[in-house]
Amino acid sequence: MHSEMYGVYSGETHEQFIQRANRVFPVDRAKTWSRVERAVFNHLLGRMIHEHGYGAITDSMLNQSRDDMARIVRRCTGSGG
Repeated sequence: MHSEMYGVYSGETHEQFIQRANRVFPVDRAKTWSRVERAVFNHLLGRMIHEHGYGAITDSMLNQSRDDMARIVRRCTGSGG
């Protein structure tokens, strides 16, 4: 159940979280990620899940992780894009 007031999804299961995260990290794009992109994604999401649990991760947190991932990958690969 989503709480608009707090932006959290209490009682959310792993599968429900995956479906929600797919809106921020679409599977078709993730399939083309480099090893660096995959490593950064795994690190950021793994840490967030460990610290907060699925139900406490907001859409805003997922969006911030996507932005952080892009910034970190640019630094690691030297890409200017």
